[in-house]
Amino acid sequence: MNVISRRYFLKTGFKITSVAVLLNPVKELFGASKQIFPAWEELVDYARWCPNVHNLQPHKIKVVSDTEALLYYDPARLLPIGDPNCIFVTVVMGIFIEYLSIAASNHNAKVEIAQVFDPINLNADGYTKFAKLKLVPANNNEVIDRELILKRKTSRSHYNGLPVDKTVLEKIKIQANELNHNFFYSNDENLIDFIVGLNQETLFEDINSSANRKELDHLFRYSKEEAQDKKDGLWSRCMGFPGILMKSVFRQPERWAEGIKKKVLANYYKASFNGTATIGWFSGNFSDTADWLNAGKMLGRNWLLITKENTYIQPFGSLITNVSAYKKINEKLSLADDDKKIWMVFRIGCSKEPTRSFRLSTEEIIIK
Repeated sequence: MNVISRRYFLKTGFKITSVAVLLNPVKELFGASKQIFPAWEELVDYARWCPNVHNLQPHKIKVVSDTEALLYYDPARLLPIGDPNCIFVTVVMGIFIEYLSIAASNHNAKVEIAQVFDPINLNADGYTKFAKLKLVPANNNEVIDRELILKRKTSRSHYNGLPVDKTVLEKIKIQANELNHNFFYSNDENLIDFIVGLNQETLFEDINSSANRKELDHLFRYSKEEAQDKKDGLWSRCMGFPGILMKSVFRQPERWAEGIKKKVLANYYKASFNGTATIGWFSGNFSDTADWLNAGKMLGRNWLLITKENTYIQPFGSLITNVSAYKKINEKLSLADDDKKIWMVFRIGCSKEPTRSFRLSTEEIIIK
C-alpha cells in the first residue's frame, strides 16, 4: 500500500469510527452500557406494604452495596403462640422478597435470594440474618405493575354477594401452577356456611385460650391514635370491630363467655362475612423454609393479580393454625395431590374499599 492509499484508508477509517462513536459511544468504546440498579430504599418503600401476619412487619434490611442486601428479622415481632414454628412469618418473608423484586422491575431488574441462612427462630437474640439478596438484571418483563402493591388491602367487611368471575379465578390458578401450587374455589353456599361457621368457632376457642387471647390483645390497636403511634398490629377499624368492643372481649372475656352476650358477639362477627359468595384455598409443598418462601412468592403475586381486578381477599389463618379446625378443613376440602398440603383458606370477592393499616416507615425497616 503506497503513502497516498494509506492516508486515504486511515482518513476514511477515522471518519467511519467517528460516526460509530457518535451514534453509540458507550457501546463501541466500552461494550454494553452498565445497568444502573434502583436504590434499596426505593424498593423497601414499596415492599413494606406487603401483607404479613397480624401486621407485625418482622422484616429488616441492611444494605451492603448497590446490588446486595441482607434480610434480617426481628424476633420481637414473631408469634410464639400463633406461629410457634415460624412457618407463616417465613411465608411473609417470601412475599416481602417478591415485592422487592416487583418494585425493581421498573428498572429492568429483579431481586433474587443468593443465600438463606438459618430458619427463623423464636429464640433468636436481636435482629437476626435470614437471607442474602441480590439485585440482578431482569431478562423477562414483569407482568405485574408495582403500583398494585400500594393498592392492595385486606377486606374484612361485607362483600357484594356475587361469585368472583371465572376469568379472575383462572388467572389465580395459572399463577399458582407456575409455582407448583394448586388453587381451588367453591361457590357452594353450604360449604361457605361451613367455613364461616368453623372460623367463628375457632375465634371463640382462641378467646377462651388465655395464651392466645393475651398474644392477640398485645397486637390489637384499639384506637386510631394507638395504631398511628405504633404503626403495626391489628387496628380495630381494619378488623371491622369497634375498638371498645374488641378491648372488652379480649380483656374481660368472662363477660362474653356465655349467655346473650356470647350470642350477640357471635352474630356480630358472623354478620361481617355477609355477601361472601366465593371461597378459595391453596395447596402445595409446605414442609420447609424453601417451600414456605415459594408459597409466599406465589401468594404475593396472586394477591396483586386479585387486586388488579378490584377484588379483595380475607385469609382464614386460624383454620390452618388451629389443630382441630385444620383437621375438619382437610376432611371437607379437596386436594389434587396427596403430597401437597392445604395451607391457606380465604374468602374472595368485591367490597367497598377497606381502611388501610399503618406501616413502619422505610427508615425504620432499614438497618443503618
